[in-house]
Amino acid sequence: METSIIHNLDARVKVVAICSFVALTSTMNSIPLLATAVLFLLFLVGIARIPAGSFFKRLLWIIPFGGMLVVLFPFITPGVPAFEIKTGLFTLTASEDGINRAAVLFCRVLAAVSALSLLTSTTGFSALTAAFKELRAPSLLVSLIEFTFRYMFVLSDEMQRMRTARRARCFEGGGSLFNRHVFKTTGQLVGVLFIRSWERGERVYNAMLARGYSGQAGPVAGRSFSIKDLCLGAGILVFALSLRLIEIGGQLWQMSLK
Repeated sequence: METSIIHNLDARVKVVAICSFVALTSTMNSIPLLATAVLFLLFLVGIARIPAGSFFKRLLWIIPFGGMLVVLFPFITPGVPAFEIKTGLFTLTASEDGINRAAVLFCRVLAAVSALSLLTSTTGFSALTAAFKELRAPSLLVSLIEFTFRYMFVLSDEMQRMRTARRARCFEGGGSLFNRHVFKTTGQLVGVLFIRSWERGERVYNAMLARGYSGQAGPVAGRSFSIKDLCLGAGILVFALSLRLIEIGGQLWQMSLK
């Protein structure tokens, strides 16, 4: 496993620092300052020696969550017209205010996804859930995250076995869903997967109860913070706080000039 000063940072400190960084940058409206926050995160990614390919692949999550809003904002926000797109019967007019709001939203989402990608890339799943438990996060929420993460692999294995069984029966996938045979087989696959998942979940839950599971997360063996952990976590937090204060100071300076 890759090790760096970011990987070795205490998970609790990392969770608090990164979540605070996301919260502070999500309230900013200055595009240059948001771009500075993203560059700072890329600097941390470089220190952590995270492969650029895997990191930027995680950033693709921006497209489904924020991509549509970024595209729509210029056309649904009233303001001074910036440009027009003629589509035959309709003419779409983009406003300058809409373009600015779309750019701010894109920078906010980019900063948030980059920060969370840095957190998950440098922290193991068990360490991450243990950090949430030690930070007194609701045990039900932590258990839900743990079960969801583990059942994703269980369902993936179940689906792979069913795909193997289908191929053994000479079923060729990849066809159009409008094909009656493909549609029927895919529907059966989804239904059988649901039933098998439910049955397997019941078996796993009963086995957990037999081993003494009571619905509560087990105790976590904590460790004390080191000075290096606190200094690095405080550095990340202070950088985001400084950007926010600079933006507030700039707004007050503009108001005083009016």
